[in-house]
Amino acid sequence: MIQFEYTYSKGLWSFLFLLVAFASQVKAQTHIFHIQNYFTEAYLVKGNSDKLILIETGVPVAGYQDSLIKSIKDLGFKPENIALAVITHGHGDHAGNARFLQQTFHIPIAGSKADLDKFTSGKTELSKSEDVSIWGSRLRPYTDMDYPPFTPDIIVDQTPIDLTKYGVNGKIIPLKGGHTPGDLLVLMGENLFVGDVFLGTFKAQGGGLVPDGHHVREHFYHENKKMSDLNLQVIEKLAIDNHVTTLYPTHNGPVSLYELSKYIKEEPLLKMLSKQETDLLNEVVKGKSDLVKFYLADHFVLQTATGKEYNKVDFIEAYITHPAVAFESLAAEDFRIVNSNENTIVLTYLETIKQAGKEAKTVTITEVFSKVKNNWKLVYKKSIHL
Repeated sequence: MIQFEYTYSKGLWSFLFLLVAFASQVKAQTHIFHIQNYFTEAYLVKGNSDKLILIETGVPVAGYQDSLIKSIKDLGFKPENIALAVITHGHGDHAGNARFLQQTFHIPIAGSKADLDKFTSGKTELSKSEDVSIWGSRLRPYTDMDYPPFTPDIIVDQTPIDLTKYGVNGKIIPLKGGHTPGDLLVLMGENLFVGDVFLGTFKAQGGGLVPDGHHVREHFYHENKKMSDLNLQVIEKLAIDNHVTTLYPTHNGPVSLYELSKYIKEEPLLKMLSKQETDLLNEVVKGKSDLVKFYLADHFVLQTATGKEYNKVDFIEAYITHPAVAFESLAAEDFRIVNSNENTIVLTYLETIKQAGKEAKTVTITEVFSKVKNNWKLVYKKSIHL
């Protein structure tokens, strides 16, 4: 009898333990919906209650508000069930419809104290940002958007904000701003939303930009580039410590933690190769071939945008020794490593070519490097018209 009671009690406690563990797992579940309208993005997150959390509010352009609400309804949800909207920083493509959501659906807005001047003035203030990519200068006129000013209902200072009361297990985590002073992260289980600290990769297509493989790349501009670089390591450590598997940049995500770690590891190599390429182009413009001979592999091949191919000897002859048309300038920007291992790297960038008496043109470049005696040699270069 005593043995039976012991067995029954042990079985009951085991059952209760499993029930609690199951309930804990259910409680921790989140469902993430990626809303992509116009040229901006947002994320709608649902826990196990009817409450929703919206991350980003989109651009202040005609028609976006209707498209945002329609997207939420098409997903089977009601906008009035959004318990909180989190704005990761004070730029117009993120904060553009905060006041609309406040006034129309009485949705509380969370934003950083460090970006309060942007929110209350409705100014993106891109003049405070430094271009770190050719796309920064190209897109700046279209992204420096004013938006209806507002005051966040929840002002995030230096202390994380618990999101449990809003229906999701997670928290808002302030960063020491790099993209803007008020960068915020949102951590929910294995998911980390990072705003514009970095982007997913993209390619130019049809006059616009489309996602390209969801690798990590640097944003077009930052108010504090040095701090933004440091924040990548902060995010990586936060992700590792919290067993995060997926990161959600607002643009062109999601990406894996592996991709972020890969980018951080490759960034010094990327800078070295970009400098090497710039030095090569300067040599070509000056009509010198010393560096060219050193950096090009013996079996180097250039394929031009017109389909013509040159080997190493032909390239030096046609581009340096006896060029048909002299180069006034050659410039390279927007470098990105596509793939790499210990001995091979695939690199892309944009090259602007200005020949004497002709208009400048920009082409997309793909290059393949191979490691030869501890030096990276260029073995293949291909140009494609934008």
